[in-house]
Amino acid sequence: MRSLTRDILDHGLFVKRAALRARGWSDGHLRGEVNRGTVVRVRKGWYSAPPSAVEAFRIGGRLAGLSCLKSYGIWTPTTGRLHVSVPSAARGLRRPTDMRARLDVLDGVRCRVTWSDDAIDGRGDCVWRTSVHEALVHILNNHDRVTAIVCLDAALHSAQENGVGIIRDDLGWIFARAPLRVQSWRDEVDGRAAAGGETEFRLKALAAGIPFVPQPFVSGVGHPGGQIGPSTFVEIDGKDWHDDPIAFEVDRERDLLVASQNGRTLRFSYALLRKQWGLCVRAMVTALEYDYLREPSAAFPLFHERMLRARHRLG
Repeated sequence: MRSLTRDILDHGLFVKRAALRARGWSDGHLRGEVNRGTVVRVRKGWYSAPPSAVEAFRIGGRLAGLSCLKSYGIWTPTTGRLHVSVPSAARGLRRPTDMRARLDVLDGVRCRVTWSDDAIDGRGDCVWRTSVHEALVHILNNHDRVTAIVCLDAALHSAQENGVGIIRDDLGWIFARAPLRVQSWRDEVDGRAAAGGETEFRLKALAAGIPFVPQPFVSGVGHPGGQIGPSTFVEIDGKDWHDDPIAFEVDRERDLLVASQNGRTLRFSYALLRKQWGLCVRAMVTALEYDYLREPSAAFPLFHERMLRARHRLG
């Protein structure tokens, strides 16, 4: 089965619109592929594959793992390395920046190459990236627990928002191809978080004994990042969105709406989450202690029953 990316890669990486039209690709299809990130419109009338796709193809494989998920527009932790999967029988791999030179050990600084016996599983025919499902299997095999759960959550949420991703029934297929050591992680996959930082915060909060309900609905406010007590909510602010002046004002208005209903919002940045977690925990414990010294507001949704047990633990 033909693919637009295959045609572009076969015709010199930079291809005129007229040439693609001559091969049967309509303008509507070209626009759709640009919107999905499969191809790049480099200038009027010219198309190319994404740079990471070119490097993976030049090496002799396909984008995998974190690099693959990012190409689909799914939230991933930041990585400075290109993740590429090549067939187990692959020979003569090339450098990502020079097709005439063999892959060098020095390329390991910016490329992570893994070998796989798995063939394309029928979920896609792309020559430069694996399917989302294969990418998640790759992550379960090669990354830590938090990274894996963050990516699984992000893929579930993406599908819920009508993007490319997975549904909960796909977890069986994915974990069946993952090692035994990661099987317990499946129970921690949730899928409600709107960003990876929220999933990371949820995992760390639960490990610290603080309950966490992702994306609760609050009338007039919408969906805060999480809820840790009957009247206490948390927001985990990523730099890209929350540095925007309009977003800043929207966030403060939401905080005031929560406060007007006798609640409170604690805000945590990614930097605080990763560098000053002890301070984050102390702030949440203090807020929860205060939460139970007064009558919780009836305006908020009922909290999970495990909060009652946490109340005794926290004193």
